[in-house]
Amino acid sequence: MAQQQGEGCLVAVVRPVVVAVVVPLRLLWELLALVGRGAGWLLDKVLVVPLRFLWRWVLRPLLTWLVVTPLRWLWRYVLEPVLEFLFRYVLVPAWDGLVAVATGFGRVVAWLAYYLVAVPLRAFGRWVLVPLGKAFYHGLWRPVLFPVLRALWLAFCWAWRIGGRIWRFTVVAPCRWVRRDVWWPVKAEIRRVAREVRRALFG
Repeated sequence: MAQQQGEGCLVAVVRPVVVAVVVPLRLLWELLALVGRGAGWLLDKVLVVPLRFLWRWVLRPLLTWLVVTPLRWLWRYVLEPVLEFLFRYVLVPAWDGLVAVATGFGRVVAWLAYYLVAVPLRAFGRWVLVPLGKAFYHGLWRPVLFPVLRALWLAFCWAWRIGGRIWRFTVVAPCRWVRRDVWWPVKAEIRRVAREVRRALFG
């Protein structure tokens, strides 16, 4: 009962303060909204409606008759015929001439490339490189280079196998021994001691 009376007293003290703050704010908000609506109505009637009337009945007809219609007439009766004439009687023949010149130039370049590059290269390969290759193969490759390379390859394979054996004996086997005879027993002993400690502490 005392708590309810205390809350009632607190409400009685706070309520006038809230009313004194909220009510003026609400009135100010309503006043601003009313002023905003009035300003919007006034702006619409004083500025927007006259501008809309001016655009619809003055500016748009003027632009249509002074700019759009003359430009449309100029394009239809002057520019379009001139461009069509230029395209048909100047650009197309010029393009055809350029294509013909490029085709002839390409044929000349292809003929020169064939007789000045392809034919000499073919002759050089046939009469120089092929005999040199055959001489190299029979004179140097078979009796010298091939046996040397084969011996080097066999020596590399033998050294690779020896290196693998040395690696297994010097690294892999000791690591396996340490893991099997040292680490696994130590690990098992640590687990056993941990179980004994856990059993002794927690039952």
